[in-house]
Amino acid sequence: MKKHLQAIVGLAIGGVLVWVLFRGTDWAEVGRAIQGIHWGWMALAHIPLGAAFVFRIIRWKYIVNSATPTSLRNLASATQIGFLANFTLPGRAGEAIRALVLTRLTGAPFSKTFAYVALDRVTDLFGLIAVMLVAIFAYQPLDDVIIPAATFGFSNDFVFPAARYRQGAYSMGLFMFSIIGAFVMLYLKRDFFVAIVDRIAGIFSKKLAEICTRLLSQFADGLEVFKSPRDMFLSIFFSMLTWFMPILMFYCAFEAFDIEVPWYTPFVMQSLLAVFIAVPGAPGFVGQFHVPIVITLVMVVSGMNIDVAKAFAIVIHLIQLPPVFALGIYFLVTD
Repeated sequence: MKKHLQAIVGLAIGGVLVWVLFRGTDWAEVGRAIQGIHWGWMALAHIPLGAAFVFRIIRWKYIVNSATPTSLRNLASATQIGFLANFTLPGRAGEAIRALVLTRLTGAPFSKTFAYVALDRVTDLFGLIAVMLVAIFAYQPLDDVIIPAATFGFSNDFVFPAARYRQGAYSMGLFMFSIIGAFVMLYLKRDFFVAIVDRIAGIFSKKLAEICTRLLSQFADGLEVFKSPRDMFLSIFFSMLTWFMPILMFYCAFEAFDIEVPWYTPFVMQSLLAVFIAVPGAPGFVGQFHVPIVITLVMVVSGMNIDVAKAFAIVIHLIQLPPVFALGIYFLVTD
């Protein structure tokens, strides 16, 4: 019942976002924008896109191999099947599926492989924080940020106070650092947190306390990468590379569409995109992917044609689907 409810909510979120964004769209203008694409630049955009997949797997290798040595093939399989699940199932089910696939391939407990996935998301935050810091300090609107009414078919412009934009950006960065700190504390003070969980769960039943402490201990075992500064550094380094690749992809795509943008636009776009797709929603991030891209373009590019911005969002989303589906299905069938 809970899974069905998540699916319904996810589809509803995606449906509402698509309806709000694309109502009143001049599809003839969208078509002309797509016809005018410089496909050489769009083909070039696939290079950083592919590199991001590779760097993501290498990044995870330094986390997993610190406690459960396994092959790059197994890590690639778990990663791409998880990606496929995220693009076909609602609620970001791919993260749990990635852990399940790694459990099947390595025999490690699910609680441990799930810790590897969680820690991978934590190292992911280092790259995202770097991107957000560039966006925050490079894009400093002095006046209120205005999203034209035509963007979403509203009757009035949407005005977002400049001060609130900065507050929101700083708060998001602080939240991310807090998550990183929580994982570090769990690793450093493992026995302390296990004792607290044991005491709280023991109020209800001894069996529940045993299950909770065992799961927490296995989860903490997945944080072994903290023992190796070298592995942790390399994991964070490849996280930076992973996040830098979409920035290059956006630059290529802007050239493909002949859109002149401030240099920091991809950083703002990637930051907003990360916030939107962090919320469980529709399969393939439909709607969640398109809205932040359009918002970024109309927000930072003076006089941006809204229908061209929508065409850009559609194409950028579509070019990412073939590799996700092809690799995901390949590993699903062969493993």
